[in-house]
Amino acid sequence: MSQPEPGTIVALVAHARQVNAVERSRFATRVRNGLTGNAMRLETCHRVEAYVLSPDDPARLALAGLLPPGGRILTHDAAVRHAITVAVGRDSVVVGEDQILHQLRESVDAARSAGGLDTTLERLFALALQAGRRARSWHPGPHRSLADLALSSIERQTGVLLGRDILVVGAGQMGRLAAKAAIAAGTSVSVANRSAEHAQSLAATTGARIEPLDPGRRTGAFAGVIVTLGGPWRIGPETIKALATGTTVVVDLSVPAAVPPAAAAALGSRFITADALALVEYGSGTLHADFLVRLDALADCTTQAFLDWLNGRDGRTTAEALITWADREREAELALLWRHLPDLAPDARDAIDRSTRHLAQRLLREPLERLGRDPDRRDEQAVRDIFSL
Repeated sequence: MSQPEPGTIVALVAHARQVNAVERSRFATRVRNGLTGNAMRLETCHRVEAYVLSPDDPARLALAGLLPPGGRILTHDAAVRHAITVAVGRDSVVVGEDQILHQLRESVDAARSAGGLDTTLERLFALALQAGRRARSWHPGPHRSLADLALSSIERQTGVLLGRDILVVGAGQMGRLAAKAAIAAGTSVSVANRSAEHAQSLAATTGARIEPLDPGRRTGAFAGVIVTLGGPWRIGPETIKALATGTTVVVDLSVPAAVPPAAAAALGSRFITADALALVEYGSGTLHADFLVRLDALADCTTQAFLDWLNGRDGRTTAEALITWADREREAELALLWRHLPDLAPDARDAIDRSTRHLAQRLLREPLERLGRDPDRRDEQAVRDIFSL
């Protein structure tokens, strides 16, 4: 692949469909350490992405060479459409999910706080978030999340969950979603967390019971466990034995996985990772076809709106540069004339100034009009080449 031209939008994408969690985590570290200034980073359960403008220093773009196998490099139109597709939820494991919009907004805010975004990326993500909010308002029926997919995966192995016990490990945002989804599915929910205070808060708002973080033999009483921790789930031999000898299904939504390797091995096929959920076809089969068509059309329309803005902005920049060049050249010639005619009367100088200004405007009229209707940007490039702008 040839190097993108300066100013080209570049997206570096590692998704769970093609890149495993360990490699995504390594890539995320490289991105965090290597991208500064005008860049935007997005990290979720299933994706690590970075958006930059092709830099003047090629060393920064060398990050693209460090993408893990399965990672993708998208440029210009493809990068723009991908960003917007992500925002509207069309690229999510659960199509049309709510969480991605919040995650994207947080990532944009973080990029601004870290040093600001280039106006091009600012405009791109402003339009992407606007499209995401619009798409969210279209969603038919209740909004689904990764927690709903976790429950569906448990139900496929254990049968109907109505009236059965579910344990949610973790009381953060995803833990809260999991608890609410499990309660909505008619299950009896217990919550375990490192912080007893956070567990009590979640239990108080959802009506869930509180369970120890390491439940021991009681673990086998749960039809399913949904783990949503930001670190390892520290459990002892008794809990691992209960998981190994029982029928409990464990879904680990943590990235990297929180369930210890010994427990994962003991569970076998009853252990489901967040990456495994990324390979499940979920969402498009449960949504109306016209909703998916509308999402695709919204992504197309928003992409074109951004590209139109980008092309127009480039044309305006060239027009401004051309006007500045012409005025600079005119003033240089007038300065030379004034030196040759030092005794020229002030009113004569004013008349000459007005006449040359009017002449410059007439000469620039056609080029400026051409720049205003330049869909393929050929005229813009020609003007830049001719006048060395």
